[in-house]
Amino acid sequence: MKLRKYLYAILAVSLLMFTAQSCFQDLGQNPPFDFPEQPPKPTVNEQGQIFHMSFEDNYTDSESGKAATVVGNPGYAEGRVGKAYAGATNSYLTFALSDMKESLTSEFTVAFWYKLNGVPDRAGLVVVGPVDEASPEKMNNRTSGFRIFREGDASTQRVKGNVGNGTNDGWFDSPVGDINSAAPVWKYVTLTCTDGTITLYIDGEVGTTDADRTISWNDCDMMSIGSGAPRFTGWDHFSDLSLFDELRIYNRALTVDEIREIIFIETPE
Repeated sequence: MKLRKYLYAILAVSLLMFTAQSCFQDLGQNPPFDFPEQPPKPTVNEQGQIFHMSFEDNYTDSESGKAATVVGNPGYAEGRVGKAYAGATNSYLTFALSDMKESLTSEFTVAFWYKLNGVPDRAGLVVVGPVDEASPEKMNNRTSGFRIFREGDASTQRVKGNVGNGTNDGWFDSPVGDINSAAPVWKYVTLTCTDGTITLYIDGEVGTTDADRTISWNDCDMMSIGSGAPRFTGWDHFSDLSLFDELRIYNRALTVDEIREIIFIETPE
């Protein structure tokens, strides 16, 4: 009887060692064990996209195939996705609106990744505005188009928006947009307009919204990227030394879910 129990014990131990060895062999087997992979992320929804500049070794809009005009000496740096536009002093891009795939309408979205360099303490980010004939040296005509810019102090900056409806302008100053200049991180900035409602989002969160504000494109013929110059310099919002990536413009207003989906897709794992 004792011998039988002893044999059973030896058999159990042998089986356990064989099972463990098989498991470890699976982990290091050749070919290796194929663990289930996570499904790939979807691609960014391009429905209604009329402008996209990825800043991958060029300043070309992938929708139209047209290149921006380069002022000064901007460069490239590690971006949110691949490479990014790296601003430099007295440097920016301009792009003729007539070169866009389609014309801007009353419904639109402007969206991009942004990583702050807080020096100088104010700068233009993306601007579409008319000529200021009354002050050609310090332009500040805000009756049409939009201005996305930032300003603040040495420790805190804030992304802001300004939109002209043809007569006057509305402001979109967002407390959600506060950025720590000492420890900058990538932020996703989005300005949308639909059904008379304009909203500024930071990282997919509503900063400021106005349900009684439309936009006019009167006398707007160019877009500036990386500076307020030449159309928005009246308050010294000149070139930005920060990083910009994946600038997209749509002829429709993205929903908050669509904005957050882009953030998810373009967030490194």
